[in-house]
Amino acid sequence: MPPQMPAPPVPTTAPPVTAPLRSTENIMKKSDHPPVAPKPELPKIEKPKTKELDGYVGFANLPNQVYRKAVKKGFEFTLMVVGETGLGKSTLINSLFLTDVYDKDKHPGPSLRVKKTVGVETSVVLLKENGVNLTLTIVDTPGFGDAVDNSNCWQPIIDFVESKYEEFLNAESRVTRMAAPPDTRVHCCLYFIAPSGHGLKPLDVEFMQRLSDKVNIIPVIAKADTMTPEECKDFKEQILKEIAQHKIKIYDFPESTGEEGDGAETSKALRGRVPFAVVGANTVIEQDGRRIRGRKYPWGIAEVENLEHCDFLALRNMVIRTHLQDLKDVTSSVHYENYRCRKLAGLSHDGKPHRMNSNKNPLAQMEEEKREHDSKMKKMEIEMEQVFDMKVREKRAKLKESEAELARRHEATRRALEAQARELEDRQRALLAEQSAWERETGLSLDDLRRRSLEANSKETVDGKEKKDKKKKGLF
Repeated sequence: MPPQMPAPPVPTTAPPVTAPLRSTENIMKKSDHPPVAPKPELPKIEKPKTKELDGYVGFANLPNQVYRKAVKKGFEFTLMVVGETGLGKSTLINSLFLTDVYDKDKHPGPSLRVKKTVGVETSVVLLKENGVNLTLTIVDTPGFGDAVDNSNCWQPIIDFVESKYEEFLNAESRVTRMAAPPDTRVHCCLYFIAPSGHGLKPLDVEFMQRLSDKVNIIPVIAKADTMTPEECKDFKEQILKEIAQHKIKIYDFPESTGEEGDGAETSKALRGRVPFAVVGANTVIEQDGRRIRGRKYPWGIAEVENLEHCDFLALRNMVIRTHLQDLKDVTSSVHYENYRCRKLAGLSHDGKPHRMNSNKNPLAQMEEEKREHDSKMKKMEIEMEQVFDMKVREKRAKLKESEAELARRHEATRRALEAQARELEDRQRALLAEQSAWERETGLSLDDLRRRSLEANSKETVDGKEKKDKKKKGLF
């Protein structure tokens, strides 16, 4: 067998270019658009052949493994509620999850928590149902639509939604990242429409147009018990008409897979109730021996969980029981991906380009990230040293103040003791002077008085003893 020749070495650098190179300026003069790389041809993928197994292998248990892992990890869901004050947002959330998600101490009545400007507040609660844990984050927007001039009142909400996308993007883009970063993105936005009966307000249209490409919006008609069924039906038609007229993209409930017959018809009927006209209530009423959640009026009871009275059941079934995971999937695959593409392409939320380098080498990008990380660490170290020095100075100042205070207290105590000692000396001298004057007046000294007192006491003792002896002799 002839010996094999070694393969020629592969050049590590590109061969020299002999043709004259054109400058980038000349290229950009011919075309204002940057050069676009040709799309690579996708390889043809052959469809795999189906094979029947002769026995049980075990990979059919994969869904059970996924289920156990998912249940052990738990689930996350972020729900945003937006609407004017007093439309029953907190009450509806408590009714949806059959618990007091909103604490009465932290979230008082609408009249007590009206704010001058729009704010964004989050409440996180862990819910447990049949061994499944759900970390629910409620995003509230107090003060929305309550001002006389509501211009740009939606901007804090947009900034909050995009900040959560930015946090998730930064967590994914790190060199050393978590296997599953916490998902704090807003998965659903319930927009509450006031039951005016005259269609959408300009603020409603503007808000849904601004947020429709950033979050899943589900329009909800609040306090549906203030309208008759005919008024509610006409109001829904008017809202849908205006949504289509203004080209507002709301969340489209897909058909649930695996439903056939009556289940598919029921799902279709529930999807036809958008926008949902809901009623919320935190009180439980006794009626005909059964406990129902609703509101009691002089003309009757408006039941929350009754499709003939409102669309609360339809909203809960569609959002929580059948489409909660789809809301998360649409958020991840549509809204977040749109934000990610805009961010990586250098576009801001208004479509204006940012200056950023394209076609960057991954190694160079990693080096740049490392340098940025090192600079951040140095900056943090400097800030921590400054904070440490400030704390040390504050501690030293406090110690000096304590030392001065102790010195003042010591001096005050010393002066008080000296004054007390002088007072005692004065009293002692006065007493001695009084004693001397008395001795001069009486001609007796203290020693003479003591001696006379002892003699008198001893004489009384002897006389008393003699009297006792006489009494004893008289007895015998």
